[in-house]
Amino acid sequence: MTKRIRLLVVFISSVLVFYVVIGAVLGNSSTDSDEKSYRDLGVYSEVLSRIQQEYVTQPNLTKVTKGAIRGLLEALDPYSTYFTPAEYQAYLQHPAAGRGGVGIFLSKRMGFATIISVLPGSPAQKAGIEPGDLIDEVNGTHTRELSVVQIHRLLAGAPGSTVVLSIIKGTEGKLAKATMTRVVLNDPPVVSKVIDGDTAYLRVPTFNEGKSGEIAAKVKELIAGGANKIVLDLRNCAGGKEAEGEKTANLFLDHGLITYLSGQRFPRQDVVAQPSDEITKLPMVVLINQSTAGPAEIVAAAILDNKRGDVVGIRSFGVGVYQKLIPVGDGSALLLSVAKYYTPDGQAIADSGVTPNVIQPAESTAASDDSGETVQEQLGGPNDQQLQKAIEILKQKDAPVKAAA
Repeated sequence: MTKRIRLLVVFISSVLVFYVVIGAVLGNSSTDSDEKSYRDLGVYSEVLSRIQQEYVTQPNLTKVTKGAIRGLLEALDPYSTYFTPAEYQAYLQHPAAGRGGVGIFLSKRMGFATIISVLPGSPAQKAGIEPGDLIDEVNGTHTRELSVVQIHRLLAGAPGSTVVLSIIKGTEGKLAKATMTRVVLNDPPVVSKVIDGDTAYLRVPTFNEGKSGEIAAKVKELIAGGANKIVLDLRNCAGGKEAEGEKTANLFLDHGLITYLSGQRFPRQDVVAQPSDEITKLPMVVLINQSTAGPAEIVAAAILDNKRGDVVGIRSFGVGVYQKLIPVGDGSALLLSVAKYYTPDGQAIADSGVTPNVIQPAESTAASDDSGETVQEQLGGPNDQQLQKAIEILKQKDAPVKAAA
């Protein structure tokens, strides 16, 4: 084995040892599992050595090293990320990667960058991009080897700059190009109105900062106008801050567990409803679909598991991890998932999403119906079958004597 090869083997092995050590630090690993992990390191080193000695051509050392590290993280989840020294410095200086965006919320499924939801009125929506579409490339860079964090950073940039996506249409399986101009994205307001005579309807597009306060104000306004039931529509709601989801759930709960964070070496942190933050005891239904993700899932699970109301629709997407930035000795860094958000009943949201207690598929998943209405435009309208199911459920419930605090 040449000196160059030995150095590479030592480096890769060191990275793998670091991975095992992180696992021991972050996890309650037993002696048996530790021994197995270290045995595996020997296998990794031998494989690398064989590649170096017998592969048809001399491998690109930098590419092999980065590929090995990224492969380790990809085996964990789609969010854990490796930053090279240059990428790490760029991340520290600009965590958001740019003020401009195109309004796409995404995750990965089976290695494919999958669009969960699209922000109403955004460049992505105007370009015809829809939930379920797959992103193959961003400005010529393939997404298969990138984490969700890295893809989001490619999508972001300076307002006015352009980004070109290669999209695989979910319903057609065809590859299409979409060129969009990044903009400073607006926070769409909560859609609120009275439907069916006495039901408060609120559709929440995102859970950006301050959204729980906006929801509270809308609920109080509708109750003052005579509403005595509530439909909280969280379909296609995939973005925002977990804390806003927790606060929103508390608006409808006077006790009980809202969610909790937990990891192998991350002490469990419970979020419990505070009685003083509840604003109403009115009967309620929450609507979710496959494009409900993140903070919205926290709300839906809290309402469902605390038996505060019904959840109608289909299973949500499943997003909910807490990450820690860990510098590595050579100037690189890991953005590692160290905990997950759990439902009150103990289900990891990232693993299984939230399953409604009343399954009600949408009547059509096509982009538009015969009238030309898009699915987004149908939400909250007379052709909304999931909403009609929610109204039917609420008609069977009696409003409490004292509805609001």
